[in-house]
Amino acid sequence: MELGGMWRVAAATEGRRRTFHEDDHDDSRWTTMPVPGHWAQPAAGGAGAHLAVEESVLYRHRFEGPPEAIAAGGEDAGDGVAGGENAASGGDAGDGVDDPAEGRGRRWWLRLEGLAQQGDVWLDGSYLGHTDGYFVPHELEVTEQLAARSEHLLAIEATCRRFGDPDNRTLLTGALQDPELCGVDDLIVGGVWRPVRLRSTGRIAIRHARAVCADVSTGENRDGSRGRLELRAVLDVPGGGPVDLGIRVAGTEHVHSHHAADGENRVEWSVDVDDPPLWWPHALGDQHLCDLVMEALTGTEVHDRRHFRIGFRSVAMRRWVLYVNGERLFVKGANLLPTRPLLGTATASEVADDIRAARNAGLDLVRPVAHIARPELYDTADELGVLVWQDLPVRGLMSRSVADEARRQAREAVDLLGHRPSVAVWCAHDQPYSRARRPGRTPAVVRRQGPSWNRDVLDRRLGRVLDRCDGSRPVVSHTGVPPRAPLLDGTTSELWFGLHGGRAADAGPVLARVPAMARFVSAFGTPVADDQPEVVKTTIETLRRLKYRPTGGFLLHALADAGGSEGAAAVAGTDGGFGVLDGLRRPKPGWWALQEACRPLIVVADQLPESVRAGEVLDLAVHVVNDTRADVPGMQVQARMLGPDGRVVREHRWEGTARADDCVLVGRLSAVVPVVARPGRLTLELTLTGGSGPDDTSAVIATNRYTTAIA
Repeated sequence: MELGGMWRVAAATEGRRRTFHEDDHDDSRWTTMPVPGHWAQPAAGGAGAHLAVEESVLYRHRFEGPPEAIAAGGEDAGDGVAGGENAASGGDAGDGVDDPAEGRGRRWWLRLEGLAQQGDVWLDGSYLGHTDGYFVPHELEVTEQLAARSEHLLAIEATCRRFGDPDNRTLLTGALQDPELCGVDDLIVGGVWRPVRLRSTGRIAIRHARAVCADVSTGENRDGSRGRLELRAVLDVPGGGPVDLGIRVAGTEHVHSHHAADGENRVEWSVDVDDPPLWWPHALGDQHLCDLVMEALTGTEVHDRRHFRIGFRSVAMRRWVLYVNGERLFVKGANLLPTRPLLGTATASEVADDIRAARNAGLDLVRPVAHIARPELYDTADELGVLVWQDLPVRGLMSRSVADEARRQAREAVDLLGHRPSVAVWCAHDQPYSRARRPGRTPAVVRRQGPSWNRDVLDRRLGRVLDRCDGSRPVVSHTGVPPRAPLLDGTTSELWFGLHGGRAADAGPVLARVPAMARFVSAFGTPVADDQPEVVKTTIETLRRLKYRPTGGFLLHALADAGGSEGAAAVAGTDGGFGVLDGLRRPKPGWWALQEACRPLIVVADQLPESVRAGEVLDLAVHVVNDTRADVPGMQVQARMLGPDGRVVREHRWEGTARADDCVLVGRLSAVVPVVARPGRLTLELTLTGGSGPDDTSAVIATNRYTTAIA
C-alpha cells in the first residue's frame, strides 16, 4: 500500500515538536507538499519556498489503513517484536520486497525507502523509531497500530543539517551537499525523497537480506562453469522454531534449514549454481541477468519474500588492473556527479541517460563520486554492461563522531547493492584530506605524508567492513592519496595537469619519473571549455599508451555537470563545471575529444613540445592501442609532418599487426623542423588503415593530429 501524495509539512519549532505527532494537533495552516520529494524543491505556486532554508521539518499524513490489518489484529500475531537492526534492505529499493503473507499471524511494516538524512517516526501518537542514512531503506513494525483503528496519522520529524566545516564533516551525505560536487552552497537535501508504503509479512519477517555472487569458476576437469552465491538474512522469529530459507535462481532451487531462536536471527549460507549464464561488461560480452527469490518458510507457508536481479560474474583487481570472469580489462571511465542537486527531483530517464551517455562515449566504468545514486542508475548499468566504482558517501575530513554510523551505512550499502553485477569496486572515502584554502609554506603533497585519523583509522575500519560483508569485490580504502612512507604505496592519483598551470602534456614526463602515479587515475580534467579538448585528449592518450604498464584505467572528472533542468542547471552553474556534458546534457567541447580518445583502436604519438625552432630534430614514438579482444592484422600507419605552408616535411609508413588488448610500438618518426619565413604551425597527421573499404582500398580506422608553434 503506497502512502505517497500530498502531505502536510511545517518547519520544526519547539512548540510543534511537543505535539505534532498527536492526532488533535492543528495542521490546517501547514503547507502541503508532495511525497516523495525534498522540502527544498520548488512546489506549484511557490508553496513551501520558506522551507528551503530549514534544517528540520515536520511531516503529517492521514490515511486509511488496509482493512485486512484490522481483521488480522484479533488473531495471534506472535509475541516477538523486531529488535536489533531497524532497517531492512535488499534488492531494489521498493522492488526487492513482497507481501506474501495472508491470514493468521500477519504482521505489518512501515517501509521508508529513503529519508534524508535523519528521521524520528510516529504512528497514531506511538513512537516507532529512528532512521539515519539518506539511501538506507528502513522498516518499522506497525502491526498493533494498524489493528487498533482504521484511520491513522503518520508523523515524521526529518532533519538534514547544513554542510558546515569542510574539515570536520559530520554529515554522511557526501557529494549531495559538498559545494564542489553538487554546485550549490548551503544546499539542504532533506526530505522523504523516496516512496513510503505499508507491507505485510507472516509471523517470520526478513529484516535484512543480502545476495552476492562470490565467485564464478571454470575448472579444467569439469564441463561448464559454476557460480557461488553468498547469502545472508536477518530474520525476526517470535517464539523461535524451525525456519526454511528457500532460494530460486537460474534453474536452481535450494533450501537452507535453520532452527531459529526467539527474536533476531542472523543466517549466512552459500549456494552453488551450475552453468549459470555469465554477465560481462559490454566490451567483453553479453549481459545475462537472473531473478533470484529468497523466501522464509515453515512447511509450505511463505512468511516473507525478497527479490533480487543478479548477474553471475567474478571481479578481481591485481596491480590496479581489473579482471572480470578472469578476463583482463583496461577500464576507461568517468566520475558521475549527482544527476541534479536535489537527487530526488531527477526523472528516471535522466538518471539512466548518464549511463547511456557513458557507454556511447566508449566508457567501461562510471563512479558516482562520494554518493550512492538512484536505483535507475544501477538498473541501467546492469543492463548495458557498464561497470560501477561505488563510493560510500564519505568525503574530505570527517569528524570522529561519524565512525560508528559510517560503518553501519557501509553494511547497508552492501545489502542494497551487493547483488548488482555492475558494481565492481568499493571505495570507502574520497579525498580524505583538508579542503582549507589557507596558504602555507609546505606543499600539499608533503602535508599529506603525515599520519591522519581519517586515512589511518576511519578508512581502514570502513575497508574492513566492506571486505567482511562482501569479499567478492576489491576494496579501495581511499582515493587521491599519494605514495607515502613507509610503504610508498598510495592509492589512486589525481592528475590536474592543464588546470593548475602548465600543459596536459606535462603528465607524460612526470608519470615516467613516478610510475606509481599512473597505476590508476581517479580524476583529471578542467572546467575551462576552451582547454577541455586538449586536456581530455592528451591525458587519455598518455594513459592508454601506458596500458597495463602500469596503468589499469582512468576516470575523467566528470561526465556531466550537476543539473538536469533549466532551473537546476542555472543554479549549478553549468558553464563552469568539469563535465564534458553540461547540466542539461548538452555536449561541451570536451565531449567530442572524449569520444575520439576512447575508440577501441587509436593511433597516437609522443606529444609535441609547446613550440619548436627551425633546425630542431624531433624524434617521436608512434603507437597503436588496441582494446578489442582480437588481433587486427594488416594494419597500416601513415605519419605525415606538414609545415606551415602545407608541404610535407617528413612522411613514413609502417605495416603490421595490432595485437589484441595491447599497446604496440609501431616505430619512430624523425624529422627536422623546417626553416620558415615567418612563425607558423607544424602539424603531425597520423592515419590508421586496415581491412577493405570501397573499391578494395584500405578502410580508415582512426586518425590523429598534433600541432605546435614554430618560433
